[in-house]
Amino acid sequence: MDSKKIEQLEKEIEQLHLNDPDESIRTFWQIHVKTVIAEAKRMTDKYGGNLEVIWLAAILHDIGQFEDLDTHEEISARKAEEMLKEKGFSQDVIDKVSQTILTHRVNKYKPETPEQKILATADAMSHFKAPHYIWLSRASKKSLEELFTKLDKKMERDFMEKIFFDAERESVKKEYEILKNWFAFKL
Repeated sequence: MDSKKIEQLEKEIEQLHLNDPDESIRTFWQIHVKTVIAEAKRMTDKYGGNLEVIWLAAILHDIGQFEDLDTHEEISARKAEEMLKEKGFSQDVIDKVSQTILTHRVNKYKPETPEQKILATADAMSHFKAPHYIWLSRASKKSLEELFTKLDKKMERDFMEKIFFDAERESVKKEYEILKNWFAFKL
């Protein structure tokens, strides 16, 4: 694994976010992606898996989100393949990173490998460890009641379906319970 090459790619992706004229994209790095990277790397030490694949997938997992939120895992996987090929990563690593990104939403594609489960878990946990739901609400055009209903469903899915390790679920349980109470508020 070439840590220097991965660190350089991480800096490049960070700069793409931070230099974007759209404030929501600039703050997305700090609120979400940076947290996913840290959590994914921490869990790799704890649960195993290929650090190179997990680290790269964490950096690139949402790179397509601002093109199309509904299919961003597919766009992100394709863009990751292109970027990693351009940067000279092996085809084996590229394929594993792409597959890991495809499964991070636990939606159309389900995580199976340790790397895939770690990324999906890190993605979900980041929603509890940073002001992710506040960031989502700021970008929303929904009424507060509609927004609370939507965020409650998303949060419940994040907690129950996307966290694959009991210890990690337990570590965000307090935040989950607080948010559950917030989103249960009726106007």
